[in-house]
Amino acid sequence: MGLKEIVKRMYYTFFAIWSLMGIMVCVMSIIFGWQVIIVEFLYSLFFVAFLSSLTYIVFYSKKELNIRQLIGRIIMQFLLVLAIVLIVGHFMEWIGYGHTAAIFISVFVIYFTVIILEMYQTWRIADSLNTKLRERNRCRQCEGMQPKKSSEDS
Repeated sequence: MGLKEIVKRMYYTFFAIWSLMGIMVCVMSIIFGWQVIIVEFLYSLFFVAFLSSLTYIVFYSKKELNIRQLIGRIIMQFLLVLAIVLIVGHFMEWIGYGHTAAIFISVFVIYFTVIILEMYQTWRIADSLNTKLRERNRCRQCEGMQPKKSSEDS
């Protein structure tokens, strides 16, 4: 994946991460009875979302990744995000006795929700492009024009 694509993904996923983290912290504060200071809460979520979106740099590659490399980088990125949340959580005193498992589960849920949202967005774009290509080829055939053959077909 090229650097331009990675920067674009970082931008789009930042807002998804920030929103999902906000929802998750609200749910966890209800469950565990946390008292959240709004200003500190927003800045710390912004900071964690920013650092988490920077982890997309692990997907940078000049060549296309095979499935094994992609899965390895997904696992590496998840571990980096988990480390960021745990380190920032330690310094911000989010992690209390017995809350580490809840934070791990919330990071897991948020991470894979963002991955699924990205896959869905990519699928929608690919489906749209394929539909446009089919329509274009159908119009060419209706007009009596045949699609140009590539040099490989000859």
